[in-house]
Amino acid sequence: MSNYVWGTSLSHADYLQAKSFVTDVKSATRDAARKVSMDISRQTRDVIASNESLQRDQMELLTASTDRTVGALNDGFERISYSMDAGFDRLSDGISELNATFHWGFGAVLASIDHMNDTLSELVKIAKTPVQTVAFNHFEIARNAFRQGLYRESLEELDRAISGDHTSAGYKLEWRFHQMKGTLQLGFADSDISLHDLAKAEESFLAAARYGKTDYPHDAGRAFLSAGWAAYCQGKMKEALAHTEQAIDLHPEMGEVFFQASKVQMALGEVESALPMLAKAIEIDRFYALKAAGDGDFQQHDAQLRGFLEELRKEKYSHSVQKVKAFFDKIKVIEFASGVADNDELKQLHSFLTKGANWPLMDMLNVVQNLDTLKKLQIVVRVKALGQPVTSKQTYTEQETYYEDVVIKPGGFFKKAVTEKQQKTRMVTKTRTVTKGSPDQEIVFEFCLISVGSFRMGANDVKIDKDFYLGKYLVTQKQWEAVMGNNPSYFKGGSLPVETVSWDDAQTFIQKLNTLTGKKLYRLPTESEWEYACRADSTSAYYFGDDESQLEEYAWYYFNSGSKTHSVGQKKPNEWGLYDMAGNVWEWTDGWWDNKTLSNRVFRGGG
Repeated sequence: MSNYVWGTSLSHADYLQAKSFVTDVKSATRDAARKVSMDISRQTRDVIASNESLQRDQMELLTASTDRTVGALNDGFERISYSMDAGFDRLSDGISELNATFHWGFGAVLASIDHMNDTLSELVKIAKTPVQTVAFNHFEIARNAFRQGLYRESLEELDRAISGDHTSAGYKLEWRFHQMKGTLQLGFADSDISLHDLAKAEESFLAAARYGKTDYPHDAGRAFLSAGWAAYCQGKMKEALAHTEQAIDLHPEMGEVFFQASKVQMALGEVESALPMLAKAIEIDRFYALKAAGDGDFQQHDAQLRGFLEELRKEKYSHSVQKVKAFFDKIKVIEFASGVADNDELKQLHSFLTKGANWPLMDMLNVVQNLDTLKKLQIVVRVKALGQPVTSKQTYTEQETYYEDVVIKPGGFFKKAVTEKQQKTRMVTKTRTVTKGSPDQEIVFEFCLISVGSFRMGANDVKIDKDFYLGKYLVTQKQWEAVMGNNPSYFKGGSLPVETVSWDDAQTFIQKLNTLTGKKLYRLPTESEWEYACRADSTSAYYFGDDESQLEEYAWYYFNSGSKTHSVGQKKPNEWGLYDMAGNVWEWTDGWWDNKTLSNRVFRGGG
């Protein structure tokens, strides 16, 4: 079932209890309520998404379902089902914005995200009077009751927090109290429907927005969004739009505010104003295109919605094709390298250039919205290394001839024995040195794209004016052995980084690697390139921030390494996907590159 539509024969309270929406929600199959389905016209669905795109986004196209007749679904509509579990997991982890999978039937998430989820100890810290401390304690009891499904008791505790009782005067200026109260009054799947009161919910959300606006603007934005929904469900469209517009002012990064504003305008018949708002929502999350197509207020203007989505599709293709072409210009060097492995992202981009003009909107936006992450694109190169001669000691047995003195006439008391030499044979074990050629092997190297940019290096402003690729991991002993035929490392292990190598050794390794590929593609990074890649646009003390206590998550160093090297890629990477940029082993560079002058070689990274 799509979002609630005001003006139908179904009241909002009945909607929350509809079996088609919350099948067996009070039973052990509670998670079934998170499987939401929507009916979308076939023509509009063809503009929005392919079956492959739906599967990628964990959605599925269904045939007739139990709560609609086969005839109704065949009458120009299809049913799409999607799971909200992933979205709920992210929201419950504290993400401060609602994504496109948010559904007001599950509005209980409003009571548990971001600063609504602050612990009691954190709340007590901001309390300035004993009265406020008592109020926060009532709020904590209300939250515990809410988690247990004791919604009436939760509301009673919230009233005590706000208005007080015989022991305390209460504290009405705390926005969290009103936000949770509004959630209970608005209702959600499996809520206590006897508490359902849309007018009071709107009032509570507006109070939450008012009291939280100065110090918690994003939370106040969600409160205004909630007030807008409560007003919509009462048929108060102008108030609903006004509340939602205030939410936009406070939290313009939240796609749901634009979607709700568009929905309300559609309900008012203001289609020309609604569609640009929808475009903004889709820009934040492409799923809003599908969400709109399955919403009753938009379906009343299905032809106009379809036309708008088609124009948006063409516009996105026109703007994006040049960006994709420019990206391929950046990676020409690596594309010419022999042994570049198939990369799904590259395949998709190639397909976009050849066929993208005819792709549905969500398929296209999947490419478009990932363009900003191309700096993290990783390339896998496979290099065939000739087998290296392997020398070993081998034992074997063979027959040996020897002579032995044999007595042929025994001696007496006054006579010496008579002997003669006789030839004999025996089997002996010997050792020999054997040299064999090992089989050819494929070496895999992974690289991260490092795009042009600039940064502050000491007292100098440094500009990196050419894109380059840098190894995702330190060179391993397995890779070194395959190319060089030896392993000078003190700590032995194929997945361990190679160490105890000089700068000249590194240059020999690179020279041999270029010989194997037949192209001069590989070199050491300059010192400035290395630091630019290490920092990954950060300006903090470390590339992961200023908190030194996090160092253990990103690096092997004195206090956690056990005075030995460790397998590459075990700690967290930097923002550009590079591992072990700090710790484990030192790394050689080609020195400082400035005005075409290369200074002395240096090593970086720490060990």
